[in-house]
Amino acid sequence: MSCSVRMAVLASGAALGFVTGAAADIAVQLSIPDPAHAWQARDLSPVEDWLVSEAGIAAEHAGDDAGKTVPVLRAQAWLARREGAGDRALELIDRAIELAPDRPELRVDRAAFRSDRIEESGPLKSLRIARDVRRDLEHALAVAPEHTDAVAALAAFHLRAPGIAGGDDQDAAALLARLGELAPSRRSFREAIELADQERFAEAVDRVALALSQADRPRPNWRVRMGDWLRRVGRDDDALEAYREALSEAPQHAEAMYELGRTAAESGLAVDAGIDALQRFLALPRWPQDPEPKLAWWQLGRIHARAGCADRAEAAFRRAVALDPDWREPRRSLERLGNDESPARSCDGGAEQPSEQRSQGQPPAG
Repeated sequence: MSCSVRMAVLASGAALGFVTGAAADIAVQLSIPDPAHAWQARDLSPVEDWLVSEAGIAAEHAGDDAGKTVPVLRAQAWLARREGAGDRALELIDRAIELAPDRPELRVDRAAFRSDRIEESGPLKSLRIARDVRRDLEHALAVAPEHTDAVAALAAFHLRAPGIAGGDDQDAAALLARLGELAPSRRSFREAIELADQERFAEAVDRVALALSQADRPRPNWRVRMGDWLRRVGRDDDALEAYREALSEAPQHAEAMYELGRTAAESGLAVDAGIDALQRFLALPRWPQDPEPKLAWWQLGRIHARAGCADRAEAAFRRAVALDPDWREPRRSLERLGNDESPARSCDGGAEQPSEQRSQGQPPAG
């Protein structure tokens, strides 16, 4: 039950990740960067820069949430989420909701933050969290019936959640119909997710391509999903292009970097681009739910091994082993490397030395 409920609220990045807000909400605070949009681009620096500009407010009330404005609380909540401080993120967004209980974007934020906790919770607690998520989304729609993020998230919830948690197929159908009227691209993407869950990956690719053609702004997460599904149907070249396009829209998108590198490692295509992507991935601070650094080191070793760069491959495999001594795959890769009698070729350039922050598996520093 825990897994199915979590999928209900997290399966679509678009469902809980973006907060477009009602037009009236956006008009009030045009100068404040939307942290939910920044989250999808995997770059919260605009939010951090804005907080610096508000330093007088933030510093004056550093230990007193009661003195902070709603925008400051919301920004700090998203930064806490990035740092893996889920309890603090919820504490901050709860305070923001106390001050502005009918702001729909805050309710959608809290639904996303709460859903982060489902995976680590037992069945009964997961059920309580799922019901709280549903109530937040229903409240958001009660005060803003055309809030597309709330519509998309609640539709996803009803599609995935079991009946005991409040999932309902008829409610899902009605919400999807409304979503199609408000934001056709969001409905198309939701349909692509459902097709992929049925392992109808070729159809999912076509549907997400339609969603991207309908979208009114960059959607790097959708392009990453498209790349994943293209890879599943053996279209590695097209998958690599999807990841490149995601990175052109969101240069700090770590998942796109990792998937580009993994596809290069598995296919033997775009070797240089794969190495560059994995090095960039390892140099970034790790965000919640990013692939583990040990995986990137292993993929980097696989690329070097394919290219005949035995020394580099060995160094990368050993980094993966150091991060998880019980993981068998890099050990097997080292054994295969040692048994390979092919002549090693000379590889130009120095050994990769990404930032120790991610390469050692540490969370981002504030």
